[in-house]
Parts: sequence; structure tokens; C-alpha cells
Amino acid sequence: MRSLESEQTSFGIGKKFFITIALMVMLIGLSIQPAKSALTNKGLIHPVNHFPTWFSDANGVTLQLCLDGDGATGMCFYDAVIPGNSTSEATGFGAEAFWWSADARLDLAGGGRALLVLALEAAYGAGDPAPNDQFAFGRIRIRADVPEDGEYKIWHPYLNEANGCQPEVYNATAGPNGINVTRDIGGGAPFETMLAGEVGPFLVWDPAITPAAPAGYVGDPNVEHEVIGGHCNINYFRIEAAAGVDLDGNGNNFVQTNLFAVQGKVYDETNTPPGIEPVRITYFRSTNTNTGVTTSRINSWVKAPPQAAVNLTHPITNQKFTMTYDGDSSFFRRFNLSAANSLNMPTQMSVTATSPGGLSNTQSVNVTDYVSLETITWTPATQRLRVIALTSDKIASSAGEIPQLTLKFGASSFSMPQSGAAGRYEIFVDGIAIPPAFVTVTSSKGGIDTKGIAD
Repeated sequence: MRSLESEQTSFGIGKKFFITIALMVMLIGLSIQPAKSALTNKGLIHPVNHFPTWFSDANGVTLQLCLDGDGATGMCFYDAVIPGNSTSEATGFGAEAFWWSADARLDLAGGGRALLVLALEAAYGAGDPAPNDQFAFGRIRIRADVPEDGEYKIWHPYLNEANGCQPEVYNATAGPNGINVTRDIGGGAPFETMLAGEVGPFLVWDPAITPAAPAGYVGDPNVEHEVIGGHCNINYFRIEAAAGVDLDGNGNNFVQTNLFAVQGKVYDETNTPPGIEPVRITYFRSTNTNTGVTTSRINSWVKAPPQAAVNLTHPITNQKFTMTYDGDSSFFRRFNLSAANSLNMPTQMSVTATSPGGLSNTQSVNVTDYVSLETITWTPATQRLRVIALTSDKIASSAGEIPQLTLKFGASSFSMPQSGAAGRYEIFVDGIAIPPAFVTVTSSKGGIDTKGIAD
């Protein structure tokens, strides 16, 4: 079985991906109802290639980028590293790689051919690898030579379950690639669009049919094999023409295969460098009015793989704090700072996550105060806007620098004065004939909050 790329090249298919949703249809008419993806979740951003570490589907299959081997042979097909391209050299692949792919071929009458490509791909918006240009997308591609003008029906594993997986219908003109369709749905970070595309669940080798998929993979792209996972149990690629059209060379008006070339590597958390995603790292600080002593504490939430060991390091004291997994998605740690270490709060801390296999990732995360908007009111009669905001940094001005809070809406910004207890800020803004729908308060210590005006 030739690689997915060699099949694409033989049909004259370019590889660059230019737009989020591409529909390239060379035919007279079509009838398509998009399917709903059964992808359910995505992993944290990989610390090296900056794509999601994995995608999972409704059947519990979780796949990472398939990057084993040289990209041209073996279990994974991907573009080779581009010499001199620092991004490509760091990630270990070129313009494209795959979390998963499955392709099927049909031989048609008169030497014609048809190709179905299903894939979940990692690429770059401008083509060549570049920082911050990562782009992920799901692909459905159908190419077929057409022997006669007319209506053609196509069945494939990702038809729309909502309408009973009715076939895609094309009114096509005879000729090479008379049916020529590509649907690419995806986007850049945070890659949420991948969960709403057409691709999913992943097709995998049918375990009831020998040989079994190689350990750690859902298939071998060098070997065609029956699969499971298609919508409505459609685990085949079929084209049907009008009655009387010889589509297979034997007088039949249809041609079908249930053999696919599948690639996909099962996610291996133990041997994958763990991603880290800050959720919130904020501090509380206050000054005792009787003693004048200032103390503080820091609350930290970060996301990391469940089996990782996660530590937090204070940049001044170099203390390391073990974070605890909450059983859902985040690690947490609270620790108190002494009076001596409370006057100069750190602006960043280091988080280190280590996989069970010993692979580590360290990331600097920002430490901020926690700002909350308590009151936002507008009085029509006086055209007055009133805003009260609180900060978790309640240090006394006699003990250190207090936060500076700023109210923002539209193009306007106003410095908020401290009013009442430490950490409380209040402002009145007059001449507001029409109130803003939302206001934002920012702190010089990094905190921010946005809320709508009270109804």
C-alpha cells in the first residue's frame, strides 16, 4: 500500500492549507449535509511542537501526533524535516503531520480511479513551519474520475448521522476528477474548532479480523484492512451511478471497498513531555492594622496530564511546593509566605511537570492579584456610573506599594481611588448618557475583571 501522500500526489493534490473551511467542488451540483464530529476532547499544548498533545473520540480512542520513523516508511507518514527551518527542526516534521488518517481507493471502469482521504492534520497557516502559525484541521477529500455525465451517490464513514447517513449526491460532468471535493475544517490555537468538525470518531482496524493492529497503533498505513468506527456502521467507501452506467468494468453501476490504510498512534502519557496550562495563580496579601506586619499566601491552579508530578518553585526563596491533582483537570497548591517575603511579591513562578517516564517541562507563569468587580450601577436621572472593585492585595500604603486600579470601557479609562478598607476601590463617572454594556477593571499587579452593568 502506498502512502497517503503518494496517493494525494498521484491525483495532483497540493498540500498547502490556506483557509479554515475549503470547499473545492468541480461539478455541476451537490447535496451535502455535514456530519457532526465525535471527537470529544483535546490535550494540552505540546511544549515542543505547540499543537494539542492529543485528540480523543467518543469511543475512548486517544491519539497523539504520529511521528515515529522517517515519515516516508513505517507506521507514520508525515513531511520530512526542512533543513534550516528552526521550527521544523525542533518539532521533528515539516509542513504537515497527522494525528490520524484513513484513505481508501476504488478502481473504476476504463482505468479510472477514486480516492477517499479522511484525516486529522497538523499544519501551518502559511505552509512552511513558523512560530505561532500552528493550524490543525480535519479533512474529508473525495476524488473520482467520472465515466458519464449524471448523478453519483457516495457513501463514506463520516456521513451525517442526523439524517440516517444519507449519501452525498453529486451531479457530475464526465472526465478525470469529475468529482473533486475537499472539506477542511479547523483553526489555530486554542484549536477548539477541531471538536466541531466532520472527522471523528477515529476509524481503527477491526479487532475481529486478523491481523490485529500493531501494539500502540490503531492501524498500519502500509496494509489495507477492514475498519470500525464509522457513522451508522458505514465502514466502507462506495460510489453508485445511475442505472445502466458501467462503473466497475463488469457492468455494475456501483463500486465499493471496505479496505482502508489507517495510521494513528495511541497517546503514551508516560513517554510524552507534559504540557502545562496556567489556570490561575493569584495572591492574597494584607497588613495587620495593629502590628503593621504584612503576610500573604499564593493560590495556584495549573493544568497538566493527570499522571504527571507537578511542582511549583518560588523564585526568591527557591522553595519547591508539590501540587495536588484534583481528580478532574487541574493541580492545586496553596502556600503561605512569611512577613519577610510578603513585601516583594513575585511576578512569576516556575511550574515543572514531569511525566512517569521522566520527561520534564518547565514553564514560567504569571502571579497576579485577584480583582473582582463588586458593584456596577448607572443612574439615568443623573447620568452617573458607579463602580466598586476589590483586589486581593490589601497591603497598607504605609507598608508598601498599593495596587493601582483602572476602570476601562470603550476608549475611556479612569484611575480608581482607594476608598474605605484596604483593597477597596470606588469611582463615580458623570456624564454617561448611555451606559456601557460591560466594564473592565485592571490592576497594576496584573489582575483583571470584566462584568456587565447591573440591570
